[in-house]
Amino acid sequence: MRNLIILTSLLFSLQLTLSAQAPEAVNAVTGKYVFIDHYTPYLDGDLADRDLMTSALEIGYTRWLNRHFNLHVPVRIGTADLPQSTNRGKAFPWMNVDATIQIKAFDNSKWINPYLVAGIGASVSDWNEITPQVPAGAGINFRLHPSFYINSQVEYRWDLTEDAQNIHYGIGGVFVIGNVKDKPVDTDGDGITDLEDKCPLVPGSIELMGCPDADGDGIADADDACPDQPGTAKLNGCPDADGDGITDADDACPAEAGPAATGGCPDRDKDGVADGDDQCPDAAGPANLMGCPDRDNDGIADIKDKCPDIPGDAANDGCPADRDQDGVADVDDRCPDQAGPASNKGCPELKKEEKEIVQIAIQNVQFQSNSSILTQESLPLLDQLVKVLSDNGAYHCDIAGHTDSSGDDAYNQMLSEKRALTCYNYLVGKGISADRLSHAGYGETKPVADNATADGRKANRRVEFDLQVK
Repeated sequence: MRNLIILTSLLFSLQLTLSAQAPEAVNAVTGKYVFIDHYTPYLDGDLADRDLMTSALEIGYTRWLNRHFNLHVPVRIGTADLPQSTNRGKAFPWMNVDATIQIKAFDNSKWINPYLVAGIGASVSDWNEITPQVPAGAGINFRLHPSFYINSQVEYRWDLTEDAQNIHYGIGGVFVIGNVKDKPVDTDGDGITDLEDKCPLVPGSIELMGCPDADGDGIADADDACPDQPGTAKLNGCPDADGDGITDADDACPAEAGPAATGGCPDRDKDGVADGDDQCPDAAGPANLMGCPDRDNDGIADIKDKCPDIPGDAANDGCPADRDQDGVADVDDRCPDQAGPASNKGCPELKKEEKEIVQIAIQNVQFQSNSSILTQESLPLLDQLVKVLSDNGAYHCDIAGHTDSSGDDAYNQMLSEKRALTCYNYLVGKGISADRLSHAGYGETKPVADNATADGRKANRRVEFDLQVK
């Protein structure tokens, strides 16, 4: 007891000399008398030995970290009596140093403040043997004055190198270093003491530990990437109007939800090309084809590919090569091995003499009077026409029968149809495929000359042969 009185007096004197001009004190020193029990953890041997306790004096430093945590570093010097020692019952010099955290129930302004304590430490026995230890326990502070607390603490200590567990029972005082007022300092007047306030010079909310939140989104301005616009914690306080997880400032389409791959813009076909830039927004395709598909993988989008299922090249609008090099792709070329103009579907045009044969046939193929029977003079002309069709297999021949205006209209119509059919049958009979021919009669409806004259009527009594590539 004499030692405890001396220690308390010394610590009161130390507290008076260490007064500082801080707005609120966060440092303190402790002084305690500690009872050390090495016997109770084992509960063996002579029960009378359990009454053998040694003692120590503690000098410590405490740092108030926040309302619920303190850092405490005590140094204890005393004597020890180990039950397993060969000199059992004989105390020897002992010291330990710890670094512990005190977990408080309340802030330091409360009159009664219980806490838990745990940490790491080292013990020195007889000034030559150092062993690591782990202390853990509980304590309580009784606030008698803003600058002084009565402290009581008990802790169990696990020895990590030898079987020397022990229990410490301590009682003493906590002396605050600095200027402590009955009412804690609150510089910015926001109801949070400067000790607890993360922003002590700027008013803030309790929820944000005293820091301001200008946009009211629950994120402190210091941590808010958009302090003047309400946002979400996930986006560091920045807004996201369309809720796609991309801040409005970085979102190319802030009013329409879309993936990050397209800058926040919608992509209906999920091909990585934003709908606004996608020429085929409902059919997936590569970006280099503006989001359009390419079924034959020839690098030409289907919407521009004349042969979307057959690989080709751009020169032929996506169609295969041009064998005859006439500028008409093989797929569109009715004569892929014979050069011809595109206007004639890639087939060569009729030769001049062949055109003349057709024209002569038109002008000179004749029928017996009032009949659909060919005259003998007409047969060689049709034979020449057969040769032209045989030499130009891509050509189709339309046969049209015409009459003059003499006679009944219905009769003329019937006669023109029969004459066209006669020519059709003659050409088929000479080996021309029927699917290359067609025939029709137009009666007197399409004159080419004046029916008022004999020459005009003769010109109108005709059969026309129209050869073209189809």
